[in-house]
Amino acid sequence: MEQNKIYTFGIFRLDTATQLLWCEEKNVKLTPKVYRLLLYFLCHAGRLISHEELFDAIWDGRIVDDSALRLTVNSLRNALHDASKSPRYISTVSRRGYHFLAAVTVTVCYLIAEMSETNPLSYRPKVRKFSDCFEYTKELTDLQDAFQKASNGVRHLVFLKGEQGTGKTALLDTFLANVNHPQLAVLRARCVKMQGVTEPFLPLLEALERHCRESYGKRVIDRLNQLAPTWLYQMLTVLSPDEIAVLLKKVAYINTGRMVREGVHFFETLSINTPLILILDNAHWSDDFTLDLFGFLMFRCSAANLLIIISYRSCENEPAIQRMEQIQAELLTRGLCQELKMQKRCS
Repeated sequence: MEQNKIYTFGIFRLDTATQLLWCEEKNVKLTPKVYRLLLYFLCHAGRLISHEELFDAIWDGRIVDDSALRLTVNSLRNALHDASKSPRYISTVSRRGYHFLAAVTVTVCYLIAEMSETNPLSYRPKVRKFSDCFEYTKELTDLQDAFQKASNGVRHLVFLKGEQGTGKTALLDTFLANVNHPQLAVLRARCVKMQGVTEPFLPLLEALERHCRESYGKRVIDRLNQLAPTWLYQMLTVLSPDEIAVLLKKVAYINTGRMVREGVHFFETLSINTPLILILDNAHWSDDFTLDLFGFLMFRCSAANLLIIISYRSCENEPAIQRMEQIQAELLTRGLCQELKMQKRCS
């Protein structure tokens, strides 16, 4: 299994897999020498790096003129929009070398060549946009601690509460980008506001259907067919006519009670040997069946490497809020959940 690293500093990030520098969502072109210089600075941020050390690292010890180093440093400064007289990133120490000034965050991403045979929802890390004003260190640490509990076989649920614009999405993106586990599985579902009666389990069904349509989707379909055929029956567009004919024999009757049992069995099975993170975004618009399924999962006594994150904002007129408060009160008394409240910190 290969891995690559993403170095994040300020509004920039450097991806070693693609050797691309990004300024927010814009690609910044670098020559090979400038790329190697930047990578060396990022790997040794915060300390003095001498001219001789850079010659050895970037030019492989070849004898070159000092002007070559100055030109390469200046090219990097231009790429970073950095000024030598008032630097944010690269500071010159007269006759001694350079300091890389910015704080650097390193994200290790595991590159999985093939989908895990044991878990069809294996997580593929993506390059994330890191907000320049992201300050939620405590909340990020809390999520990482919750994941550690789940990784040790203690299922856990986090209620992530915050109004629009408080950074819930940025927090979850950063959390997922920094989870260091080669066999992690993730299902991220998003609720939308519906008029009238909502379809039971709609956000989870839509998220699973997206996985079914990916290149590895056959494995997801096979596992659903094995563990939760009533769920697969809600996704007939991903099946061939022959597959539908076989599935119909398994689902002679369907009701929400059977779907809850099969859904719980499906998610528990996926979290027996590897960590599984279930995320429900905009849960204030959720249907009760999805919330009840999560509550049912949390009250089960068997060991599972399961972390559930329910992200929502307070909406007085949304029925889902009352159901979440009930579930939270029931789980808190048993130490099975926690609440993270986010406040807007960036203008």
